[in-house]
Amino acid sequence: MKHSILVLLGSILLMNCTRPVRTLDLQGHRGARGLFPENSLLGFEKALEIPEVSTLELDLCVTADHQLIVSHEPWLNAQICTITDSSSGGIAYNLYKMTYDSIQQFDCGSKEHPDFPERQLASANKPLLKELFAMIDDKGLRWPNFNIEIKSRRKGDHEYHPGPKKFAALVVETLNELNQAYPEAEVLNKVSIQSFDLRVLREVRKTALPVKLSLITEKAANPAKEMDALGFPVDIYSPSYELVTPELISWCHFRQIAVIPWTINDLEEMQNLVDMGVDGVISDYPNKFNALVY
Repeated sequence: MKHSILVLLGSILLMNCTRPVRTLDLQGHRGARGLFPENSLLGFEKALEIPEVSTLELDLCVTADHQLIVSHEPWLNAQICTITDSSSGGIAYNLYKMTYDSIQQFDCGSKEHPDFPERQLASANKPLLKELFAMIDDKGLRWPNFNIEIKSRRKGDHEYHPGPKKFAALVVETLNELNQAYPEAEVLNKVSIQSFDLRVLREVRKTALPVKLSLITEKAANPAKEMDALGFPVDIYSPSYELVTPELISWCHFRQIAVIPWTINDLEEMQNLVDMGVDGVISDYPNKFNALVY
């Protein structure tokens, strides 16, 4: 009897020792949007100083001279950028009609933002994707994963950005160039491409670029219906965090699809989602990640 008890205890200890460690993909939204200017080199650098941050989340638009620029809106947003005429909210400053050099004349980091009172004010320009990689290399920072959103939608075609085929081709071409320029970064192993636009995800997939694809949604989450419309299962499903349920997670995990919701800034809500079983968290406040228990 005593021997049996010892064997049982030993088995339990062995199971605890060999249990795989859970990892989460903890992403700094637009760098560290709640703490530093969004989608800025400063914000990305500061996000990478937070040990828990595994991924930089960022957005791509296109300039008039066909360069990939990091920006959430395809225009200068008057809420964050210093522009002379803010009556249109900045939409008049269409990035797709502006050259990269002209965009650099505008400061998009020194204005106070009512939603982010903790944010450090600093002069910041919208960088190119290539400049982000150069900054990481020049400063000897660690190479993170990159969650890159292609900002595309049907009604913006040829007005605020190229059509989906051309947009996808430009992204693929640039990522291949970066992969060659920075072999130590293992770019193609560390990039996921996300979009609300099913068309652009299809175009990226046609190129056979070996990166993960992520479908974002902010409507009522129905991954089965959405992926049926897309035509193939994605690697990552990224709903607005309020839409996540245990059933949604189970559906995705059964099909080996990761669930990484956006954008969660309240620590209690983050922890609830982690406890529910999500595979990652996207937040404007990546400094809160160290308080998560998992």
